[in-house]
Amino acid sequence: MQTTVLVTGGSGLVGNGIRLALENASSPLKRDDEKWIFSSSKDVDLTDSGATRSYFERVRPTYVIHLAAKVGGLYANMSGNLEFFRQNMLINENVLSSSHAVGAKKVISCLSTCIFPDRVSYPIDETMIHNGPPHDSNYGYSYAKRMIDIMNK
Repeated sequence: MQTTVLVTGGSGLVGNGIRLALENASSPLKRDDEKWIFSSSKDVDLTDSGATRSYFERVRPTYVIHLAAKVGGLYANMSGNLEFFRQNMLINENVLSSSHAVGAKKVISCLSTCIFPDRVSYPIDETMIHNGPPHDSNYGYSYAKRMIDIMNK
């Protein structure tokens, strides 16, 4: 039986890195019994619950690597904190609920370094994610990313 791995945000930095690693002929990641699908916003609007569910029902992923997010530069983040929060919460909810609905065995979600508190001692690790508010410049994006940690528990 073939395993299907769906990578949301497959055209982004990390998604492209995974794709390049798999394309390497000697890659230990490559397996004949796996089908990898790298989705982008051109394939499905992950903020739309119906479209997301339909896409997941069509693809039927065994595993999901969730990298998709609404991202922007510093000015966009600062001027659109609420919109970044809303859009990313929709994406997260739709990906996680659709993964569950189609019986995906595992979802791996990628967080961002901006989720860490603005004031933190180094070195940092994932146990420190909720130890204080993130930097004001990307509150919305950071909190939406933090919520993946909570939603996955």
